[in-house]
Amino acid sequence: MEIYQPIFIFFVTAAVSFVGSLQLGPVNVSVVQATLQQNRQAGFWVAVGGVLPEMVYAVLAVWAGSWLVIYPTVWQTLEWLAVPALLILGFFTYCTPERAPLVSVATSRGSKPLLRGFALGLLNPQLFPYWLVVLVQFKSYKLLNISTFSQKMAFVLGTAGGAFGLLLGFIYLAYRRKAWLMQQLGQVPLNKYLGAFFGLLALIQALKLTLI
Repeated sequence: MEIYQPIFIFFVTAAVSFVGSLQLGPVNVSVVQATLQQNRQAGFWVAVGGVLPEMVYAVLAVWAGSWLVIYPTVWQTLEWLAVPALLILGFFTYCTPERAPLVSVATSRGSKPLLRGFALGLLNPQLFPYWLVVLVQFKSYKLLNISTFSQKMAFVLGTAGGAFGLLLGFIYLAYRRKAWLMQQLGQVPLNKYLGAFFGLLALIQALKLTLI
């Protein structure tokens, strides 16, 4: 089973990344706008640039996690802090209005979609604490315990894989179903669903720490 553990970690992390990226943010909207205003290629490169910071912050989270393992008391404290962190994240996500944030997208030929996507993703203050909290939760499950190099690589690649898969879906919808997408953006209560989901994760984390 240990041979397949990195694969399992990759897909679970990708699923977490996919769900966490559902909230309409600057990268998501920039990908859609680049596809609508320019072409699919522009949207693709914005998406590539947008997911690279996921990997950067995931590497930082893994490094921080490896350092914290040396100090079990600090790690246990972080496990408990994950509960209010998820509750706060869920509350603010739930209360966020269902509308897409405005993102300026250059339409000139000289624009650089890759750098634009990278800059938008890098300026997201939620990525590092989000992946650190996820890593703390993974630590409690044997199959998701990340210690070897291959497991760390699977985690880092999974953070980008899930978000990139979602962005490719946005590109497809923007290209194939432009009118439908423009009508639906901001109408589906994704923030409320995500807020409830983060609240559920907080409850699971609290029960796990209390009962074990």
